[in-house]
Amino acid sequence: MNKIITQKLNENPFRPLVDIVYEILLNEIINFNYLPGTKIIESKIAEELGVSRTPVRDAISILEKEGFIQKSAKATIVAPFDANDYFDLNNFRYVLEPLAAGYAAQRISDNELEQLYNYAQKIESAYKSGEYKEMFKAENEFHEFIILCSKNKYLIEAYQNIHPQMKRYRVYITADASLYDFLCDEHYFIYNSIKLKNKEVAEAALRRHISLLTTKSADEIYNDNRKIIKKKLEVMNNLAQK
Repeated sequence: MNKIITQKLNENPFRPLVDIVYEILLNEIINFNYLPGTKIIESKIAEELGVSRTPVRDAISILEKEGFIQKSAKATIVAPFDANDYFDLNNFRYVLEPLAAGYAAQRISDNELEQLYNYAQKIESAYKSGEYKEMFKAENEFHEFIILCSKNKYLIEAYQNIHPQMKRYRVYITADASLYDFLCDEHYFIYNSIKLKNKEVAEAALRRHISLLTTKSADEIYNDNRKIIKKKLEVMNNLAQK
């Protein structure tokens, strides 16, 4: 077995193998070790990881459902990054999430506030320990929980419609994990804003947060990701020449 898989199993012998393979593949994608458009070959991955094809196949299916991988009759590839779609999605979030935060500030219970704080802590803890999967999961939970605390069924339904796409683009746009030095504080700031139970303050906090991801144009977002990919290719070429 691959050293990483062996290490993960030693940490938790009861952890499903498919979950470990999923995490490995997800990290390869979000770190641009598997570039957008890269062919995903099930048998090759299974051989590299030293596992059977079944957990690899199941992990790929999960990643496909989450939008990280695309399958066709010809090939299975890492899904392309669509900067324009990402830009449109965040503009929609800029309207939706501050509105939900305003409602949440007025309707959230003390127990729900405590849970929101726990999510902010999980984001920070996962970032510091380098657990990308848990970090992105906690951030998704944080934002989704604010929507749920709005207790507005129409906002909740609208959010659920865009949630899969949002999960994928949030991962890609934060592929540079150093951004989380700043974003960890941001989530505590949002929590404290909602804790004040002031509608206008909570709305402003979410607008500020999302504006950090929407101030760039679609072309700038696309070029930022091209820079990340270019750096990754340069590193790979340098290693190959040694």
